[in-house]
Amino acid sequence: MRRFFVIMNLLFLSFCCFSQQKLPSSIIGGIPNTDSTKTFQIQVGAFRIAKNADNAALKLKTGGFVPVKEKYLDLSRVMISGIPGGQVSAYLGLLKLLGFDEVIVREEGERTIAEKWNITTPESAFASFEFNQDKNYIAIESRAAQAGEAEPLVHFGEYSMPSDDTINMNGLGTLRIINDDKSGVDLFFSPSDDPENVQPFTATKADSVPQTPESDLFCRTWKVIKDTNNEFIGNTILFSNAGTYLVTKNDGYSFVSRWRWYGENRGEFEYSHDDWQHYGRAKILELKQNSLVFNDAGYNTQIEGYSSADLNDINELEPVNR
Repeated sequence: MRRFFVIMNLLFLSFCCFSQQKLPSSIIGGIPNTDSTKTFQIQVGAFRIAKNADNAALKLKTGGFVPVKEKYLDLSRVMISGIPGGQVSAYLGLLKLLGFDEVIVREEGERTIAEKWNITTPESAFASFEFNQDKNYIAIESRAAQAGEAEPLVHFGEYSMPSDDTINMNGLGTLRIINDDKSGVDLFFSPSDDPENVQPFTATKADSVPQTPESDLFCRTWKVIKDTNNEFIGNTILFSNAGTYLVTKNDGYSFVSRWRWYGENRGEFEYSHDDWQHYGRAKILELKQNSLVFNDAGYNTQIEGYSSADLNDINELEPVNR
């Protein structure tokens, strides 16, 4: 333990000798204020191959850190934890020196989940529940619960997790996770306005897009700050790692579509409002920690398949959690 602190002191001393602080080029989650009294963790990677996770952990150990590995879906996250808020920036500089250029900063003890669960219970009130790491939820009512409606009702809001098996969805209700494994998920839902009415659900997990630096930046909750069409300014847009494309308008109305990457370099994405009978294609002009800009050509619903309407609608967005 003493050796660890000596190494860390030497690293901090050498780091402070630099006139300019060099940080990782991609820092998801942002850097807390220097006067923050909270503690944080910094994730340096999430790996499907165990050897790659071990190599990242070894690199951290060599640099004097104490790495932590945890299981997340089919990935192994590698991180360092217990970092005081005022020292996060210095730690990031040290990680940059060790070769870690893409990291995620999270508040310690802050529970989040990034999954979509498709409900399989017959005649259930909901078709799916979905959550992202910006602490937003999407709950879609089933058509069985909305007979005669043209579109299913979409609930969107913020959630919190007081424990690993409890999710409180603001304004909607509470989900309790009874069983969660590769075969599926067993849930109990209690509505906010009728907590005694406990509804059991079974569900399957939706597939996720492959984790890449572009996906980590893109799959977040955004706010439209500029748009060729002023009507869209102020809208909330969520791209999820399960392929959900949600839009919440200024009047609170929400609807969901689908999105997918177009091309191997992930410089464009496609979206559809009718399960890919028709779809549009948008070109990403900028994708950074604090900015997403894309050109949406739209599509013509009179033509099946890809049908550009050549609208050239430039969207500028900033993350809700900056």
